[in-house]
Amino acid sequence: MMRVLVITVALLAAGGAGAAMPALAQLAKGQPQLMVEGRVVSLQGNHVMLNDGTTMTIPRNVAHPTEIEQGDTVRLTYEVRNGKKIATSIQFMDRPRDGVPRR
Repeated sequence: MMRVLVITVALLAAGGAGAAMPALAQLAKGQPQLMVEGRVVSLQGNHVMLNDGTTMTIPRNVAHPTEIEQGDTVRLTYEVRNGKKIATSIQFMDRPRDGVPRR
């Protein structure tokens, strides 16, 4: 009976490790998408700083610098490239769904 238990545990451990390996390999291939939400406290060109101190570059294909205003609450999805946070998407949290900036 003990031998069956040991074999079952060994098989479960081996099966679990094998299932985890493809997932780990997949994470290593692509950049993980990260997300942060906060209020814009500083704008300099295409660089923003959020109220928590996070600084990020927002490429023009994500948002034109004139679309973002100080005080906007945003949710940014980003990836880290060469140690810098680069936005891949932006969502304005305190604007109507049509995305028109509040003035």
